[in-house]
Amino acid sequence: MVDEQYYVGIGASAGGLEALELFFKAMPDDSGLIFVVVQHLSPDYKSLMNELLARHTKMEILVAEDQMMTEPNKIYLIPPRHNLTMVDGRLLLKPQVYEKHQLILPIDIFFRSLAKDQEKHAIAVVLSGTGSDGTLGIREIKEMGGMVMAQDEESSKFDGMPKSSIATGLVDFILPPQRMTTEIMKYIKYPATLGMEKEIQRNNYDDLTKICHLLKSFTNVDFTSYKESTLIRRIERRIKLNDCEDTTHYIQLLAESDKEKETLYRELLIGVTSFFRDKEAFEALAVGVLSQLDYSKDVIRIWSAGCSTGEEVYSIAIFISEYLTQHNLKCDLKLFATDIDSRALEYAGTGLYPTSIAGDLEPHILAKYFNTTNEGYQINEKIRKLVVFAKHNILKDPPFGKLDLLVCRNLFIYIKSEYQQKILNNFYYALNRGGYLFLGSSESLGDMHEAFEKIDSKWKIYRFRDTYRPQLGLEMNTHIETNLSLRGSNQDSYSLKSRKNLWFEQMLVEVLRQNLSPSVIVDNKENILHIIGDVSPFFSLQTGRFSNKLLAHINKELSLYINNLLRRLKNDRKAVRIDNILYGHDEERTLNIQGSLIEMHEEDYLLISFTFSEVAKNTVPVTIDMSQESQERVKQLELELQLAREGLQATIEELETSNEELQSSNEELIASNEELQSTNEELQSVNEELYTVNNEHQQKIEQLTMLTNDLNNLLKNTEIGALYLDSRLCIRRITPVITRVLNIIDNDIGRPIHHLSVADVYKDLFHDIEDVLENLNTAEREIRDGKGNTYFAKIRPFRTTNYAIDGIILTLIDITQLKKSQNELVAFQKRHTNTENT
Repeated sequence: MVDEQYYVGIGASAGGLEALELFFKAMPDDSGLIFVVVQHLSPDYKSLMNELLARHTKMEILVAEDQMMTEPNKIYLIPPRHNLTMVDGRLLLKPQVYEKHQLILPIDIFFRSLAKDQEKHAIAVVLSGTGSDGTLGIREIKEMGGMVMAQDEESSKFDGMPKSSIATGLVDFILPPQRMTTEIMKYIKYPATLGMEKEIQRNNYDDLTKICHLLKSFTNVDFTSYKESTLIRRIERRIKLNDCEDTTHYIQLLAESDKEKETLYRELLIGVTSFFRDKEAFEALAVGVLSQLDYSKDVIRIWSAGCSTGEEVYSIAIFISEYLTQHNLKCDLKLFATDIDSRALEYAGTGLYPTSIAGDLEPHILAKYFNTTNEGYQINEKIRKLVVFAKHNILKDPPFGKLDLLVCRNLFIYIKSEYQQKILNNFYYALNRGGYLFLGSSESLGDMHEAFEKIDSKWKIYRFRDTYRPQLGLEMNTHIETNLSLRGSNQDSYSLKSRKNLWFEQMLVEVLRQNLSPSVIVDNKENILHIIGDVSPFFSLQTGRFSNKLLAHINKELSLYINNLLRRLKNDRKAVRIDNILYGHDEERTLNIQGSLIEMHEEDYLLISFTFSEVAKNTVPVTIDMSQESQERVKQLELELQLAREGLQATIEELETSNEELQSSNEELIASNEELQSTNEELQSVNEELYTVNNEHQQKIEQLTMLTNDLNNLLKNTEIGALYLDSRLCIRRITPVITRVLNIIDNDIGRPIHHLSVADVYKDLFHDIEDVLENLNTAEREIRDGKGNTYFAKIRPFRTTNYAIDGIILTLIDITQLKKSQNELVAFQKRHTNTENT
C-alpha cells in the first residue's frame, strides 16, 4: 500500500488485450493503485474484457458507471458508446456523439481529465493500438507532474499509438507490459512531495542555483527567471524517476550525465498547447481585436511569443484567414512564432500533427486547412507560408517591432514577476499605436496596467495606450541578480523579503539618480543595460523596430563624440573625458562627457556620464581636435565598408549558386514526390485488393478444411477402401481398408503404384488400371485376401469438375458376409432340391 493515492490510466486499442493481460498478470493485487482502462470499443460490441482480465488478476473488475467513486486495488473499464472523465476521484460518463468525419478519442479525453484532477498523482500507460489517441493527453499528464509509460514497439501488435506517444519525447519509460509494473511500484514508493523546497531553503537555495547553472552551461538557457515552484516540481519528478535519495545525489547525476541534462531541459520547457485552446477566447479576439484592425495597410503583423509546437500560432493564422474570407477582406498576413526550444520549433515548422488533433478541430476546418498523410494531418502550404518560426529568448533578445497583435499566452505563469515586467515593457515597445496584447487567462499586467487599455478582462486582451511613458532603460538585457540566497523558510517570508529586495533596489536607483550625473551603462557591444537619471536631453527614441544600441538613440549632434569616446575606452582601457562641447543653442553652458571602464565577471561594461558646466571667460570649446578624430573614424568606416561589400558580394555569389542547386533539387523532389504519391495510391489500392483476396482465400481455406474433414470422416466411418492415383499413377491418398488389404502404408504416398507388390491379393490390378485408362471404362472384380475375406474391387477414371481425367480411383467394399450368405443360400437350395427329389 502507498501513503498517497495514485491513479493509473491505461489506453489500449487493437492488440491491447494481450498487453493488458500481461500487465495485470505482473501487477500485485494489493498495490494500492486505482486502474482505469480506456479502450476503443465499437458501439455495437459487447465487451468481455472483465471476464478475460479476471483470469489474470484477483483485483475486482468493474464496468464504470456515472458518478462511480473509485477505490484502490480495483480496475474500472470504460463501457461502449461513452466517454469517460474523472472529477475528484469520481468517474463521469458522457454518451459519445458520432458525427461524420469526426474521430472519437476517448483515451485523450480521459488522460486530460486525469491530469487536471490528479496532477502529479496521475500515471498514464499507452499500450498497443492504431492511430494516435493518447498523444495529446500525455502532454498534459507531464505538464501537471505525472508519469508516462508506453509499450515498446517490438512487443506491440499494433505500434501506432505507442509510436505516436514516444515521438513526442515525453515518455518516461518504454517497456513491454510485464516490465511496466516494476517501474510503477518503484515510482510510487517515493512520496509525491519530497520536501525538496524545505531542503533547498535549508541550503540557502544553493542546490537550485547549481542545477540552473549546470543547465545553463549545457543549453545556454538561464532558468533562474523561472518560478521556484515550477523548477522544484519538475526536478522532483526527475529525482523520483532516477531513484535519487536527495538533491545532492541528483546534482551529482546531472553533472555526470548529458542525457539527464537534456531530459530535464526538455521537461522544463513542456508547455500544454492545442489547436483553438479556449474557443471562447478566440471569439473574444474576433469581437475585440479583429473587428478593429486596419486592413487597409499593406500587412498585418502578429507575433506569437513562446509558440511551443505551433498549434496556437497556426490556430491564429487559420482564425484570421477565416475572418478575412467571411468579411470579404483582402490583406496580407505575417505571423512570427518564436520559442527557445529548437526541437519544438522544428516540429512546428513541419506542420505535421497526429490524427488525434481531429478532436480539437471542426471537420470543415480540418478539411480546408489540413492535408491528410500517412503520419497524420499536415498544415497546408497556404497557412504554412504565413508563419515564420525563429528561435528567440524573450528574456534577452530584442522583440519584433511594428506589431498589430502580440500573443503570449500561458508563458508568464512560469516566470517570476520581476521578469514579467521587463518582458511587458518590451512588448509595449514592440506594438504599433493601437496594437493589441493577448495574454493567458491566468496572467496579468502587474505594474504595467497603465500601459494598456483593457478590452476583455476574462480572456486578458489589451490595447496599446498612447499616454503611457515607459521607463527608458528597462531593456531585456538588464539582468536582475537572483535573490535565492535571501529567501526565507516559508512562502510568506519569501514574498516579504522579495518585496524588500525590490524596494532596496529602487532605493539604490533613486540614490544614484540624485547623486550622480545623468549616465548610461552599456556592455562591450554597446547595448544599453541601465540608465541613471534624466538622459532625455541627450537621447531620443527612433521610430521603427526598437534597438538596444546606444548610438541608435543618442542625438546626432553627440554621436561623433560618443563614438570616439567608446573607441578610445575600448582601445586604451582607461577613463576618457571630452570637455567643453557646445551643445544645442545654450551659449552659457558647455557639455562634458566622461567615459569609464568597469570590469565585472570577466566582462567589460562602459559607464558614460553627461555633465554641464558654466562657460568661463576665454574658454576654448572642445579640448581635442575632433577633425583628426573624424578623419580616422571615416577611414575606419571606409575600410569596414569595403570589407563588408566584399563579404556581401561573396555571400551573394554563394547564395546564387546555392539557390540554383536548391531550385534544381526542389524540382527533382517535386517530381519524386508526385511519383511517390502516385505509387502510394497504387500501393494503397493493391493493398486493399490483397486484403480482399486474402479474406476470400481465408474463407476458401476454411471451406476446404471442412470438406476435407467431412471426406476423411466419411471414408473412415463407411469402411470403404479407397486408393487415389494421380495422372502418373502415383499414390495420392489411401484409406485404412486399403492398408489392411493391399499392404500399402502412409509412407508409400507419392510412390508409383508399379513399385509396390500387391499381386498376391489382386493379380490383375496393373492390367485393369491400364485398361481403364485406355478405354475409360470401369473394371470390376472380386478379390480375396490371405484371411479369407472377399472384397468387391471397382476401378474407375478420376474426373475433375471439368470432366478431365486426372488419375484413377480404386474402391474396395467388403462383401465377405454377402458371399457367405450367398454360399449358405446355395447350400440351402441344394439341400432343399435333394429333399424334394427324395
